[in-house]
Amino acid sequence: MSWRGSHYDHPEVVALNSSEDELVLARIKDYLSRDKDGRRRAVLRIFLEGGPYETKDIDDKLREQRFDVKNKGTPAMVGLMGSKTGILSVDVTGDHNMYSIKEKYKRLVKEALDETS
Repeated sequence: MSWRGSHYDHPEVVALNSSEDELVLARIKDYLSRDKDGRRRAVLRIFLEGGPYETKDIDDKLREQRFDVKNKGTPAMVGLMGSKTGILSVDVTGDHNMYSIKEKYKRLVKEALDETS
């Protein structure tokens, strides 16, 4: 178990509980390290707000934040995010794929966003 300090002294510090968590956190940080315009961070924040979302919902939210949204850009980014980090859940039962962050990784996403801001 890896502790980054006492959570009683520093409630904002998240204690990692496995080597898997450390690996996933490193993957998220690596993914964010290549975020040139803040779009990847914005998409992760959108996922943390709720979901699940279709990629068109994410496009709409990105447009609200003044990002230039290109055709097929968001589906490609979400697919890459899922394959590179392993943090996304995909529901393929309906007409459109619905994406969300797996519950067990939400705290790691928050930590990665905080540590790389």
